[in-house]
Amino acid sequence: MAERSPGIRQSDEWVRAVEARLGVGFWSWDIANARLHCSAGLYALAGINPAGLHLDLAFLETLVHPKDRLPVDDLHGFVTDSRQTDRQFRIIRPDGQLRHLRSEARRLFDRDGNATRVVAVVSDITERQDVGERLANTRALLQNISRLIGAILWIADEEGRLIEHFSSDLIDTGAVPDGDVSNWRASLHPDDLERLPDHWREAVGNRKPYSFSPRLRLTNGEYQQFHIEGLPFSSEMSSSLLYGGISSSNARITAPRSTRDDLASLTPAQVRACRALLDWTAETLAQNAGISVSTVRRIESAEVPGQGDSLRLVLLAFREAGLTIWRDERGRFAVSDLA
Repeated sequence: MAERSPGIRQSDEWVRAVEARLGVGFWSWDIANARLHCSAGLYALAGINPAGLHLDLAFLETLVHPKDRLPVDDLHGFVTDSRQTDRQFRIIRPDGQLRHLRSEARRLFDRDGNATRVVAVVSDITERQDVGERLANTRALLQNISRLIGAILWIADEEGRLIEHFSSDLIDTGAVPDGDVSNWRASLHPDDLERLPDHWREAVGNRKPYSFSPRLRLTNGEYQQFHIEGLPFSSEMSSSLLYGGISSSNARITAPRSTRDDLASLTPAQVRACRALLDWTAETLAQNAGISVSTVRRIESAEVPGQGDSLRLVLLAFREAGLTIWRDERGRFAVSDLA
């Protein structure tokens, strides 16, 4: 046998370096001579020592997981099978490892249009497959959580565009162009749509929590108040300015803990003081909180505070209007209309 030239040897070394770096291997099938050539990278993917065994396609297929195998009765038919064009399969290596591989085969032709060779590149996609499965499981979990609590979980970019959402069936997709819930603004009540940009810009500009309680159109055509709470993603977790949060018609789900603490001791007089600071009538408060005027009257006249969800909606309306309500170091009630 003639010694391989330095140029060919160097090319082989380059191929081996590329295969090792990318985790790929190659095989080619000479149609006229029914001869198979396998690269060193393919032996490595199969977990076989090139010095101990000569690979052929029939043997290689025996390493494939039984549920992923193709028939190899006719080698020419096996090689030219259309499924070889882009095939994903599992392989059980001699050492017992289960690996996920992807094979992409292409035919080469002579000048007369006759197929002369089939060349395939095989890559190990095990890590990608594992990541994909974990991602799919996480998405399924979030979808289940959103359904169990009756809320929408969402991720939005700094422009307020939804880039991910779960359990969007609460919104009337018929009111959204092409049923695309990422354009959820189309289901907003017109009056609330006008208030949306300012709230979002203020939150994003200061990287602070986002809170908004708009009315959204439901599948039955009616509007219902939803409470939207979101937080910016940590810079350690995301290089982009993204917000993630929850939207629900149930204020108990969306109200942060600090809000609940305030509600525990917010007195009728304090509610009246907040309304006066905003120069709101009872009717204005009722409209912004999504409750009736009579409910506002009861909250402001009750001897014992604590009107449950209604009082929480009132506090949320105050927050959306720009009030900051907190407890000082002595636990005293404090409110400010300064940003």
